[in-house]
Amino acid sequence: MEKSHWLLIGGTVIVVIVIIAVFITGMGTSVPSSRPGYGQGQPPGVSRGQGAGPGTVGQSLLPRTDTTPLTSTEIADILFMREEEQLAHDLYARWAGMYGIPVFSNIASSETTHYSEVQQLIDRYGLTDHRIGNASAGYSDPVIQSLHTTLAAQGDASLTGALEAGLAVEERDIADLDHALANTTRADIVQVYSNLRQGSENHKSAFLRQLGR
Repeated sequence: MEKSHWLLIGGTVIVVIVIIAVFITGMGTSVPSSRPGYGQGQPPGVSRGQGAGPGTVGQSLLPRTDTTPLTSTEIADILFMREEEQLAHDLYARWAGMYGIPVFSNIASSETTHYSEVQQLIDRYGLTDHRIGNASAGYSDPVIQSLHTTLAAQGDASLTGALEAGLAVEERDIADLDHALANTTRADIVQVYSNLRQGSENHKSAFLRQLGR
């Protein structure tokens, strides 16, 4: 009776040891996640360089299919749009620090994306020898510098003045983008300008809502 008792105990211990060994082995095995990008690498057809959607930093430019040099008009438009997007960012960041409504900080963040997109064109086409200004250092284009001086004074005077100035920036930006779009047929440049234009339409709508229109 005593011998059977010890055999039963011994058998139970062996079973427990086997179960523990199987559990530990299972813990060391990695199970692929069903979520793309988690332990499976990048799913086919998705580039790591692409952004999450239109207007995001790092969005891939369309391939450069036209290898002819840029025209002087195309160059001037790219440089002007780069500083105009910088102007918008600088003004909105300025007013974000003065007024307690989120519209300025939100749109200033969006403008960072916008001028980064134009910067991609500058880098691609080798226009990096052209100085791009800002509110602190001054703008290279005298038209942009004049706009900054006038609109900054208007926006600093009151919240309503800042919202009106923001609306004016976006309306001017849309008009300038339409002009620039008419001056080129290059797919990558059209891509960027069209993206910026949609963003400016959204910003314009935001300012109109703030103004109760």
